[in-house]
Amino acid sequence: MAFLQIFLNSLAMIGVLALSTLGITLNYKTANVANFAQGITATVGAFTAAYLFMRNGVNPWLSMVGGIAVCFAIGWLIDTLIMGRLKTVGSVGRVMVTLGLILIISAGIPIMFGMIPYNFPRFFAGNIDFYLFGTAMTVTRNGLFVFGLSAVVIAIIFLALYKTKWGLNVRATASNAPVASMLGVNTKRLTALSWGISSGCAALAAVLLASQTTNVNANMMVTVQTNQLLAFVMGGYTSFYGPVIGAVLLPTVLAMLALIDAMWANVMLYTLILLVILIKPMGLFGKRTMTKV
Repeated sequence: MAFLQIFLNSLAMIGVLALSTLGITLNYKTANVANFAQGITATVGAFTAAYLFMRNGVNPWLSMVGGIAVCFAIGWLIDTLIMGRLKTVGSVGRVMVTLGLILIISAGIPIMFGMIPYNFPRFFAGNIDFYLFGTAMTVTRNGLFVFGLSAVVIAIIFLALYKTKWGLNVRATASNAPVASMLGVNTKRLTALSWGISSGCAALAAVLLASQTTNVNANMMVTVQTNQLLAFVMGGYTSFYGPVIGAVLLPTVLAMLALIDAMWANVMLYTLILLVILIKPMGLFGKRTMTKV
């Protein structure tokens, strides 16, 4: 029962991590580059939402939409103006560009929003208390909302990936971009849209995290960014669903390890991830791609 309570306490983080990981996976599958700047870009979305709420009195729900819209535009512009012009640059070079973007955006946040503390309210206040097999359990209403909204958004994106023309084009581009282009897919526009959706998902994750912690700061997405990259590799970056499952497993396994030793839970988790990667280099759900000669 102690594990279940720890799991309930982790629901919000599971939702945030899974949503953010789906964003970076979509980005990688279409643009073939891991966007290390996604976390700091998402932070801009959280600051935008908090700014609209605190400075302009905008409704928290509309503030969230505003933060997502700003990040969608930033993601679109990053690909259109920068990454889209680096097609001849190797993947390592493009990753270095995203690392440079971290420095630029980090320096720009205090210029755009100032140095005052920012807060964001919970969408739902209070807890839900219940008994399970005679044991008292509790979960925050907002944490349950964060998990539920993240699950709904992830489900919608996966439905779009496998049931719409856009999803077919995304999967074709992820499989072989040159061939998809020859078959009429506008890969440039598709990649820019993927950057926008990826940044939008990350912004939603950041705002939801801010609503749970009620605090917005420049380092709020650092842990999420680190864990999403771990989930990305552990789950298997060759599939769309593998990293998302990895993002769900990561906090769940951490909750189990916390029962053994809370102080060493993170160390045990990272050691376990290392073992998984050593045994299955392509991740738990990844498949080795075969190249015809």
